[in-house]
Amino acid sequence: MRYPVRRLSTLLLTAATLALVGCTAITAITDATRYYVLSPSSETSGAARTALSSAGIGVGPVLLPGYLDRLQMVTRGANDEIEISTYHRWAEPLDSGIAETLADNLAAQIGNERIAVFPWRGGVARVLDYQVTVVVLRFDGSPGRQVTLDARWRLLGKEGRELALKRSTINEPITGEGYEPLVRGMSRAIAALAREIGSELQSRADTRASGSS
Repeated sequence: MRYPVRRLSTLLLTAATLALVGCTAITAITDATRYYVLSPSSETSGAARTALSSAGIGVGPVLLPGYLDRLQMVTRGANDEIEISTYHRWAEPLDSGIAETLADNLAAQIGNERIAVFPWRGGVARVLDYQVTVVVLRFDGSPGRQVTLDARWRLLGKEGRELALKRSTINEPITGEGYEPLVRGMSRAIAALAREIGSELQSRADTRASGSS
C-alpha cells in the first residue's frame, strides 16, 4: 500500500513525537529516585588529644540486621511497622556509610587522622592500637518524629584483646517532614555514638599513658 507523501510525513512525525514522549516518561521515572549519604558532624573537640595523637585506630566491621541490609531506606511507623522506600535510597551500602561517618567523627573528636576503616589491607592490622567493632541492632526513624540508633560496640586493643563491651541507645528528634531531615537526624546519631566511643578511647589512652610514665 502506498501513502501520499504528505500523509507519510505526518505518520513519521507522529511516530517521532511518540518516541520522544516515551523517552521523556522513562527519564522522569528514572529521575524519581533520590539518593542520600550520611555526613560527619562539623563540630570538633577544640583541644588537642595528646594521648591519642599517634595511636592507630581501626573502625569496623559494622554489622547490620537483615532489615537494614539494603540500599532502600527503611522507616518505622507508629506501630513498629517497617516501611521500605522505593524511590529513596542510600548512595552506598549502609554499613560502609556508618563506618566512614563514624571514623570521620572520631578523627575530629580526638584530633587523630590515623584511622582506618574496615576492611583494611596489607599490614594495617599490625599497626592498630585500638579497633572498634559495631553491631547495629536498630537504626531507623519516623519522618517528623525521631531517629533511634541502638548498637553494641566493642573496643579492642592489641592482638584483639577486649577492652570494653558497651551498648548505646541514642534518640535524635527530627524537625521537618521528609527524608532529608531524617538523614540529618541519622547523621547526628552517628556523631553521638562517636562521642561515646571517643570518650572511652580517651579514657583508655590516658590510663595507658599514666601507667607507662
